[in-house]
Amino acid sequence: MQQRITYLLQQHQAGKLTQTEMDELTEILHMEEHRLYITDEITRQMEAREADPVFDTSEWENAFERIVAVDKPVRRILPVRRWLSWAAAVAVIILAAYFWSQREQRPAMTRVNTKVTPGMNKAILTLSDGSAITLDSAGKKIFRQGNTAIYQQNGQLQYNVQGNAPAFSYNTLTTPRGGQYQLILPDGSKVWLNAASSLRYPTAFSGNERLVELTGEAYFEVQASSAMPFRVKVNNSMVDVLGTHFNIMAYNDELAIRTTLLEGSVKVSGRVLHPGQQAVVTADNEVKVLDNVDVREAVAWKNGIFQFNKSSLQVVMRQLSRWYDVEVVYEGNVPDLQFLGKMQRELDLSEVLSILEKSGVRFRIDGRKIIVTPI
Repeated sequence: MQQRITYLLQQHQAGKLTQTEMDELTEILHMEEHRLYITDEITRQMEAREADPVFDTSEWENAFERIVAVDKPVRRILPVRRWLSWAAAVAVIILAAYFWSQREQRPAMTRVNTKVTPGMNKAILTLSDGSAITLDSAGKKIFRQGNTAIYQQNGQLQYNVQGNAPAFSYNTLTTPRGGQYQLILPDGSKVWLNAASSLRYPTAFSGNERLVELTGEAYFEVQASSAMPFRVKVNNSMVDVLGTHFNIMAYNDELAIRTTLLEGSVKVSGRVLHPGQQAVVTADNEVKVLDNVDVREAVAWKNGIFQFNKSSLQVVMRQLSRWYDVEVVYEGNVPDLQFLGKMQRELDLSEVLSILEKSGVRFRIDGRKIIVTPI
């Protein structure tokens, strides 16, 4: 059956389907057991075509809309890659959901005080003496802490050590919910902090290691130094680094700490990772290494994207909760959905929820609270 589905989708995109084959494809799209494969196959074919330099990305958008044949076009967003515009937050059951939308009129999302804007560059820098400095993307500041000059500009904080600063002088950079920030450490290593995160670090590195402490999520590009390894302490876990690019997701409301390696090598609780692998550390400190993970999904937030790869509704809503600084409440028997696709993090919350609503749930927005209910 999977070979037949692949053939039908290829024929449809090429405009060669007979009416009998179109009726067959339509029937298959309604079959629950094939929905996941259909979504994966459409994505695979689109990725393969995108590699063609003469590929017109609008072909697949139009093809998908012809397949689902909805009365009203899919609401356009500003996707990073246009070939996935149809799949921006598409659930794996979305194909059938679009068909069902022809047969019944779904109630519109209830909006009360709906203007909830996305997060932005903002953070709090806490100095070693306990004083706090508010940071944003608009200001340009230079201030000193001992022998260290600290520059703040365009959503980035940078340290410049002049002489020897005491190793015991620590700063903490904290992003609130709805905030993000970039940091260049005294050794030149770069850190991107996601919303609701913090990094504690010395104002100058000395001794035989470069130790920082993370809560929340951060992406690191570490300067190599075999004489002074870079280490990240996350709860009871330790990530040892020489020089590499990696992402650590360690929010308290997630089930595990996930370290994803893009370049180089790291060691997580004694387990060595290679590029494309992800270490999952559970609450009881059990470590599992996953191979061939989608590293683009792990760092999508740094690039201004929500990217979902068969992510559960709860995982999606936790991301939205942190980025838009909202509370999420579930009411009733909310279906167990999985989402696949991308969309930009610069969208207003109501735009995001309007897209997600096509998958079979309904949202009410009241102030800074999202109420999720079944349709």
